[in-house]
Amino acid sequence: MSCEIYSFGEPLAGFYAKDQRRLSQIGDFHMTWGGDTSNVAVASARLGRSSGYITRIGNDSFGHGLMELWKSNGVDTTNVIIDQEYPTGMYFVSFNGEKHEFDYRRKDAAARKFGPADAEKISFEGVKIFHLSGISQAISRECLEASFVLMKRAKALGAKISYDLNYRGKLWSTELAKAVYIKTITDFADIVSFNEEEMEILSLQGSPVEAVMEVMKMGPTTVALRRGSQGAILGTNEGIFEGEAKKVRVADTVGAGDAFTASLLCCNLENLGTQEALEFALRAAALTCTATGSTEGQPTRKQIMDFSGGNPVIQ
Repeated sequence: MSCEIYSFGEPLAGFYAKDQRRLSQIGDFHMTWGGDTSNVAVASARLGRSSGYITRIGNDSFGHGLMELWKSNGVDTTNVIIDQEYPTGMYFVSFNGEKHEFDYRRKDAAARKFGPADAEKISFEGVKIFHLSGISQAISRECLEASFVLMKRAKALGAKISYDLNYRGKLWSTELAKAVYIKTITDFADIVSFNEEEMEILSLQGSPVEAVMEVMKMGPTTVALRRGSQGAILGTNEGIFEGEAKKVRVADTVGAGDAFTASLLCCNLENLGTQEALEFALRAAALTCTATGSTEGQPTRKQIMDFSGGNPVIQ
């Protein structure tokens, strides 16, 4: 199948402790699907763009469930490799007050075994944007090497490279992350998304607007700084634009940044103006927060437009 947006990375089965309790307490769980780049693939498809995913998953119940998630949302799975030896990764979410606490089970997960040889065999038919994240690179040395093979191949086909830094301190040091971030941004990335923690890792000085400008000087033509409840900043060749976060009843913020990124990719394909794209992405992020889990609240284009008009949105 020919796809406009291909995403690469680590899909996961997620388990939320119910009643906002800690994992050390006995109780029930709400199961969901996660993984930042998988979220982007699903969100892009829900917004009407052709989307494909690149990864390895285990031949197990969680792997089968992820395949069903992708196929039911129209995400192409041609480049999903079923691993007969290693399992699909998992994560658990508990709550310490209003703060999420994550516990991952990914050490021997299939996604970490995706290597350069796999990357050479991937079909990039129709690719216009190739998306990956810092997590895609940090989970293993094999994935890091594969990421550069995939970016080189996508670039050679004329695709834009989308890169979400998405730092995770448990996966790599700030020093290594910074080195990989800078190489990826300067050598490959056209579209970059990051947050204020990653702004510090990149040693960006000055205001958030100045940070966006500094990243644009590295080469990318579209740069987004996500600021959570303070909204976001988006820079393009049209200029630097700021947008406020949209007010919704928040159930869960996990996955909001991925919905934001996916929306920017779709707007990029449609050549929307910078301010319009920023508002669209902020609404998508807000709506994603109205349900528990990374994908449950991801909106359709109609839901975003209804929300834009102040109409009720049914989740």
